[in-house]
Amino acid sequence: MEERADVVTLDAYDDLLDTLACQGTRLDPDVWDDLVDRLAAHNVTHLAGGSADAGKPSPYHGPLDADLERLIRDLSRAPEPRLRDALIALLLRHPEYAAIVRAVLIPLGADDPARHALTARLLAAAALQHRHRADLSRMLPAYQPINVTNLVAPLGLPTPEEGNGRPLLDAAQRLIANRLRTVDYVDGWEDVARHTLRELAGVGSYTRVVTSNIRE
Repeated sequence: MEERADVVTLDAYDDLLDTLACQGTRLDPDVWDDLVDRLAAHNVTHLAGGSADAGKPSPYHGPLDADLERLIRDLSRAPEPRLRDALIALLLRHPEYAAIVRAVLIPLGADDPARHALTARLLAAAALQHRHRADLSRMLPAYQPINVTNLVAPLGLPTPEEGNGRPLLDAAQRLIANRLRTVDYVDGWEDVARHTLRELAGVGSYTRVVTSNIRE
């Protein structure tokens, strides 16, 4: 039986305010490069930096070298929004990882920012997977729907199938943008999906995403 990871959301949480609060402690470039390398070990390569950009071999030769639970936890607590959003690319490439994300969620407190960050991106990944299901199912041999029933049902949120995923994307944005609603998280998440589809199609001639401390 699958473990349950119910979500309790608080109006006091806002992803952008949390990001701004982290500006005084900018992400160490070595930490950024390490996360980029660990993501690349799991086939997520749209972020700039890491060993590839430095012209040297990565210390991570494959997914077994980059512990998945640790990677998910580190992404959820990263002060850079694009690192948090990289979880969506990870789930689109590896929908089977959704079970690990749900397992990471279980011990997190209701007011833990990492819980909100993970929940929103997991829901967004499920919605985007449904929106791009034709391409993803064709390009991924191990394609499987991301199951978020235990998250959307208790909160009365739409399912990934409703409205081709858009209502759930909007709901996921509201979970982490309760006060500053001028930030378009959905557009950024859609961009992550586009990068993922290009990677899967073997298209390498696109601009890799460089980080910034707040969305532009």
